[in-house]
Amino acid sequence: MTSTDRLGWQEGRRDATTVAEVLHVLRGRRLLVVGASLVLAGVALLFGLFRGPAYTAEAVVGFTPQEMPDDENAQQAFAQEVFSAITSPGSFSEGVKAEAGWRGESEGFRDRLDPEVSVSGDGGMEMRVAFSGREPEGAARVANAYAETFALEAGRLGAGQLSGGTGIADARVMRRAVPSEGSGPPAVLYAAVAAGVGLLLGGGAALSLEGRAGGWRDVRDAEVTLKAPVLGAIPDYSPAENEG
Repeated sequence: MTSTDRLGWQEGRRDATTVAEVLHVLRGRRLLVVGASLVLAGVALLFGLFRGPAYTAEAVVGFTPQEMPDDENAQQAFAQEVFSAITSPGSFSEGVKAEAGWRGESEGFRDRLDPEVSVSGDGGMEMRVAFSGREPEGAARVANAYAETFALEAGRLGAGQLSGGTGIADARVMRRAVPSEGSGPPAVLYAAVAAGVGLLLGGGAALSLEGRAGGWRDVRDAEVTLKAPVLGAIPDYSPAENEG
């Protein structure tokens, strides 16, 4: 093989990037690759830990008036009035928090609470309460405390406390809350996915920087690119060159 042929062979090999070359580049810029992975994994882990409550528990209370209102609108208005009469006093929320053993702030308690009343087609009235928390048992405990306190207070409502002139004939917890599974993947999964993305981004950046550098930093770079040993190689002189 002449020097000209060897040069052409080397140029052709340089044009084709192999796995060995890629691994060599990534190894040389491992701080960039590892740093990108760690940064993204850390951000994802913090997001997973502080993204808010991941568990939601729901309880249902059914209640029936002593005298059923005539139409659907009146029934809905009555159900809403019962709900407001029970939950508006500050003592109601304080009683629920005490029953559930809540130790957090009042604002956080309200933000995680989602109660609503509804009337079914047959006139049945319900109060559904959902509570979101970081632990499934804690979320279920608060939802059940809210439902039990609501049913207890509904049974105590007298006719004189409601504008319709009728009281509550029956109020009971129809469905208790049970600890539920998380509403999203765990924080460790976020971190693992982010670490993989960091490897891709860091590797891409390393290859891009290496391409812009466009040179051999050491003998190892030359050997990986040329696919041949560099130190100790014997030059190939053609007969024509020797005669010249």
